[in-house]
Amino acid sequence: MSKKSRVWSAVALVLVLLAGAGVFAIFRLPMLASTAAETAARDLAEEQLSSDVWHEKELVQGTFDRVTKSLGKRVDLRSVTVDDVTESDGQTVATLDWTWANLDGEAWRYSSELPLEKHGLFWWADLTEKAIHPKLGKGGSFELRANPGRRGKILGADDDVLMEEGKVVDIGVHPNRLEPDTLSTLVKQLNDGVDSLDLDADDLDDAVDEAEGNQLVPVITLREDDYKHVKDDIHDLPGVLFSDGSQNLTRSRGFAQATLGSTGQASADDIKKSDGKIIAGDIVGRTGLQKTFNDRLAGPGSVEVFAKGDSTDDTGGKTKLTSLHAFEQKDGDDLETTLDVKTQDAADKAAATAKKPAAVVVIRPSDGHVLAVANRDPKGAAWDRALSGQYAPGSVFKIASGLALLESGVKPDDDIACPKTANIGGKSFKNAEDEVLGNVSFADDFAHSCNTAFVTSGEKVTGAEVAEAAAQLGMTIGAENNESGAGSEKDSTGALGIGAKMASVPTDDDAVAHAAQMIGQGKVQASPLAVATMAASVNAGETVTPQLVLGDALEDSDTADATDTAGDAPQLDADAAKELKDMMRRTVTEGTATDLKDVPGKDVHGKTGTAEYGTDSPPRTHSWFAGFQGDLAVAVLVEDGGFGAEAAVPVAHEFFDRIN
Repeated sequence: MSKKSRVWSAVALVLVLLAGAGVFAIFRLPMLASTAAETAARDLAEEQLSSDVWHEKELVQGTFDRVTKSLGKRVDLRSVTVDDVTESDGQTVATLDWTWANLDGEAWRYSSELPLEKHGLFWWADLTEKAIHPKLGKGGSFELRANPGRRGKILGADDDVLMEEGKVVDIGVHPNRLEPDTLSTLVKQLNDGVDSLDLDADDLDDAVDEAEGNQLVPVITLREDDYKHVKDDIHDLPGVLFSDGSQNLTRSRGFAQATLGSTGQASADDIKKSDGKIIAGDIVGRTGLQKTFNDRLAGPGSVEVFAKGDSTDDTGGKTKLTSLHAFEQKDGDDLETTLDVKTQDAADKAAATAKKPAAVVVIRPSDGHVLAVANRDPKGAAWDRALSGQYAPGSVFKIASGLALLESGVKPDDDIACPKTANIGGKSFKNAEDEVLGNVSFADDFAHSCNTAFVTSGEKVTGAEVAEAAAQLGMTIGAENNESGAGSEKDSTGALGIGAKMASVPTDDDAVAHAAQMIGQGKVQASPLAVATMAASVNAGETVTPQLVLGDALEDSDTADATDTAGDAPQLDADAAKELKDMMRRTVTEGTATDLKDVPGKDVHGKTGTAEYGTDSPPRTHSWFAGFQGDLAVAVLVEDGGFGAEAAVPVAHEFFDRIN
């Protein structure tokens, strides 16, 4: 090949390589500004800035993610489209139309300008904060805040309002403005003027000493009606400050508080754990129904979007936070419950008479509606022991083991000896106060709560048969059946759908364990709700399924609804229920609950219980009562109350007196 030929060959090779490179570049980089804009818009809409149209992919992806991160799961990007591509003063920009939407589908639309640059034959896009939104400055980002509507009400029977948003007054003190006697005067007037308030002046004094500088020290938040009672006495005290606010309040202070629950501003921990579902400004349910049905009561979760950081307003000035769009405020949905105001008031007042922590549950046997759930703790705020507590039921469980014995063939008038003690499997069981009844009828053993008669009768029934009897009485509705027997120790919801616990009745046939099972000890555990359901089932003559929440709320709840499984439970025999009913009446007329004989109205039927717990010697005891009058079934628990007749029966008496 000649020298000239070699030169032309080299030139040709270079041209081929250049052409190949050009073709490759044409496929990767747009040669038209409109094509670059469309590619950039598509990437933004997909939130994946992966095309070669961007100068530095990782850098612009990081910018986009940082700016939009706070929108999280509450605002979604629906579309980004190109409206126009224009050139002015030598700068080419694409006008982008953005559409976002909240969880309710409401749209937020705006336009921004995306700078485009030409390098040689090809166009590139340059993403800045302002290209994402025109009011975002360099380093700025979106900030999302909750903008909630009115929280839904919790309603009771006859649509009575049990809990809704109400006015409160926050009381605090300014340390630098206080006079020597201000704190003691403030605490005295508050304690004297507001029932059941127990503020400590020394604790408040310590809080003031620990406050830094002019830091406001909170004292208490009062309902508006409570504040009015003390306003004249505290309003002019030097250094005491007041501010109005609102909270979700029960219809009266303490009314079914533990069950209805509480709400509060979302904390930093709430926000972090929610993975974007909860944001600053959200009001969240903390306890009870408010927590379980938070999504329903809170509503769609309206939000407001802000430009945060070095953002610019319409006048060119700078501000740290600028509102960009507020989605429509929408109220939450109401929650319907079965709680009855009159019954709940009576139960709350009855529980308040106990000297130890107490719970009262009232169920209407005819339909299973839970009419009252009262919790009381003299030392502070009561948790919902009535629905969630798990305790040895003690002798009230003899209703269940008694049912098992009746179904095994034992008759109420059959003689079953009641000695002072009974030895079962090497363990000695005894009666309360070493009572000896001698050779008496089974009905008398039941009425006087003879432990020894029941443990010796354990040989007539198996553990599984006792567990089945408890199931017939509705005690384990909603609890999962497992190898340990009827009712696991996991949360069971029954038809309540609120995470309540019912009962756990193991089927262990070990002689000692089975003997303990017969008298509601050992591994048997029950909530006051389960005990009230047991009494209601006896009254109704059929298995009662308790119900607290009505309407479609259970379908929206994330708790399990065991209504379907309730129908699969063994059903109570009406004849056996009638025999139990008669024996429970004898307990009141001549047994351990005779203090209830004088209750006005229809006949009261009942069973007392004394349940041992702990490792003390002698053991400490919880006090129980289970019974009914008319169409009201009641369970009473007094923690560490001693004998059932001494602590639980007086609370039951107070309830029956008030309801009549």
